[in-house]
Amino acid sequence: MSYTVLARRYRSTAFEGVIGQEPIAQTLKNAIKSGRIAHAYLFSGTRGVGKTSMARIYARALNAPATIPDCPVPPGEHEYPPEDVQQRMATAIMAGDDLNVIEIDGASNRSVEDARQLIGNASLAPTGNARFKIYIIDEVHMLTKEAFNTLLKTMEEPPAHVKFILCTTEPHKVLATIQSRCQRFDFRNLPSARIAEHLTNVLKQEKIEAQADAIWQVARLGNGSMRDALSLMDRLIATGKFPLSAKILEEMLGLPPVEQVVGLVEAMAAGDIGKTLTQTAALIDGGIAVEQFFDVLIERLRVLMLVAACGKDSELVELADDARDLAATQAQSFDAAGIVHMIALCENVQRTCKLSSNPRALLDAAMVRLALAEKMADVSAVLQGGGQAGFGAQKKN
Repeated sequence: MSYTVLARRYRSTAFEGVIGQEPIAQTLKNAIKSGRIAHAYLFSGTRGVGKTSMARIYARALNAPATIPDCPVPPGEHEYPPEDVQQRMATAIMAGDDLNVIEIDGASNRSVEDARQLIGNASLAPTGNARFKIYIIDEVHMLTKEAFNTLLKTMEEPPAHVKFILCTTEPHKVLATIQSRCQRFDFRNLPSARIAEHLTNVLKQEKIEAQADAIWQVARLGNGSMRDALSLMDRLIATGKFPLSAKILEEMLGLPPVEQVVGLVEAMAAGDIGKTLTQTAALIDGGIAVEQFFDVLIERLRVLMLVAACGKDSELVELADDARDLAATQAQSFDAAGIVHMIALCENVQRTCKLSSNPRALLDAAMVRLALAEKMADVSAVLQGGGQAGFGAQKKN
């Protein structure tokens, strides 16, 4: 039997299952209950946040409402088939195989001929027991201008039985005349905490052990996309090393060990130039590029800035409990204003390194400057008569 990846196996099948998009789900349910079902919708948002899943669920709610818990039945004169028939319809809809819920890839069917064929079929009534014929056009922004214009008239005055759901990651590329005929819903990126919570539940159902720091790191690397996070978790599980840990993830992705990054920041906080350069060399010798080095360091400094400014228990701090405690201890060596300047310095040097013939020299010079931050701040304070200057000028005791 072939393996089904986690992103497909745990795909949402009900409104409440689309994690992080509860306001949109409730609005669509209210629209069904009140009979205010628009003829066209535009779902926009980054990849993997639930646009196509929500489109399928909405189509299922319109044609097979009995298969979704607490789903209202669209008002009007229509006799829905028995629940077992609706269940077969729902299964086909969620698999993308239903004859009355037509999914179209805008990237592969972008020509004016494809649009004309779609319009021609739209005039035909739904088959079998379905109430509506629903067109889900994914990546709709890939359609050509001519295809959009061909589609425009049908979307303006569609047959009563036809509904359009357009999905896109780039809504600014969809013609304004198309957008004006749609109800638009913007799907937001998912917080790492929600992704981590879902990953934990998935691993529990899969009976797979994983350390909390590994789950949180996968959630952060998902960058707001549940699908990306689940795909990355699939790769991590495929290593066959259990329990899953941050170290296994680092080896798989070629990321620098967290303890080395923590050690580097500790050396910088202590003003130990020699140790700072040694830790820097260890990271670079581990195989990461200068640009990636700065990405990792900036992310660590960002975490410390959030802890210093908001406290370790803030929702903005996306770390497991043990990692939060460690970050809180390390953040005591800095203040928020100082870390802001350190991040700015790293970003500037990172940009300069891309144009330099000797990026390693710029890297080492930047690390020395960061390690000397406290002393430089003290000299500036003396020259200014004791005022605050430089970054890291008010080191906490």
